[in-house]
Amino acid sequence: MRRALVALALALAITGLAHAATVNVFITPASWQAALSGPAQTQDFSGYALGTDLTGTAVLPGVTLSSNIGPVEVFGADKAAAAFGAARATGTGYFEASYALPFLAAALDINAFEADPGSPSTAQDTGLLSFLFSDGSTRNLFIAGGDGSPIFVGIVSDTAITAFRWNEAHEANGGNEETTLDNLRVAMRAPGTPLPLPGTLPLAALALVTLSLTRRHRG
Repeated sequence: MRRALVALALALAITGLAHAATVNVFITPASWQAALSGPAQTQDFSGYALGTDLTGTAVLPGVTLSSNIGPVEVFGADKAAAAFGAARATGTGYFEASYALPFLAAALDINAFEADPGSPSTAQDTGLLSFLFSDGSTRNLFIAGGDGSPIFVGIVSDTAITAFRWNEAHEANGGNEETTLDNLRVAMRAPGTPLPLPGTLPLAALALVTLSLTRRHRG
C-alpha cells in the first residue's frame, strides 16, 4: 500500500560535557557516504541464517549487539536484526550496539517502524536513538515513525563513538512498536566532513525533514 509524504523529525539534544563531541547528522546514505574519505564497512545480515542469535556476536569488527527484550535474531525476508521477548509488552524495549574500535562515523536503517493515528498497533509517540561518545557526551535523536519504510540515520563525529541505543516507540496499549535494524555501517576516519567548531551547535537544534517514503515495509 502506498502512502503520502511522511515527515521525519530529528531533534538533536546535546548533553554531557562542556566540550562535547561535535557531530554531523545525515538522513540519506549518499550524503553520509560523501562525508567519508573512503568506503564504509556494512553489515546487512544476509550472511547469517534466519533465527541466528546475534547477541554478543561481532557483527562488524568491534561491533556487538544486545537488547533488553530478548535475543537479537536474524529475521524476515530482508534478514534484518530483530529482538523478541516477553518483556516486549511492557516498558521501553531497546537495541544497543557497542563499539570497541575508535569509529568516527556510524549509520543504520531503522525498519518496520510506522505511525498511523488510526491504528493503535502502530507507534503513538517517538523513538529515541542515542549515540554515546568516548568523552562521556551523548547525542539524542528523536525519530517520528514513518510508513514502515526504512529510516536512515548516519552520524560523523570528531570523537570516537562507543555505542548507540535505539529505544523503540510505544503503541497505544503501551507495548513497544515493532522495529528491526539493518545495514549497520561504520568507518574509522571521516576527514572529508566539514564539522562545525565546538560551541557552534545550539543546545537544541531541530531539523524537520519531509521525505517521500512510498514503499511499505514491515518486518
